[in-house]
Amino acid sequence: MPTPPLPDVPGPTGGYRNAPTGDPPYNGSTPPALPTLDGTLVVDFAQVGKAGIDAGNAADTMAAAWTTLSSAALFGAAPWGDDPALGQGFDQVFAQPRDDLLKAVQALPDTLRKFAEALGAAHSTLENGDEKTSELAQSFPPPGTGGA
Repeated sequence: MPTPPLPDVPGPTGGYRNAPTGDPPYNGSTPPALPTLDGTLVVDFAQVGKAGIDAGNAADTMAAAWTTLSSAALFGAAPWGDDPALGQGFDQVFAQPRDDLLKAVQALPDTLRKFAEALGAAHSTLENGDEKTSELAQSFPPPGTGGA
């Protein structure tokens, strides 16, 4: 029986042996250009708010990744097989790093959610501070009017 032809691998060759394509493109947002530092605090409220939303979305993505990864690790076949002479030996060697990876990925969604909450709180505090500063500035009498 003849061997069927191998499928074409899309993309350029290179990279890791089991992933012979280049790095996937980054489709995220481009960070804003930073202003020249002159001692002035400049806050882009929209970007701070968006960063909080993005961190929350990343938390949801990592929670889904954790579900997939833990399911594969606990219920799937070991990537090196279950052959007693070879595969099970690899399993014993990589058990601790696998467990460490699972713990790290499991903690990541909560960390990202806390980061999202902190960004949201910073956004709110900075926005309220800006409004309070404007109110305070408007409460002073115009220069040259004598004021009380």
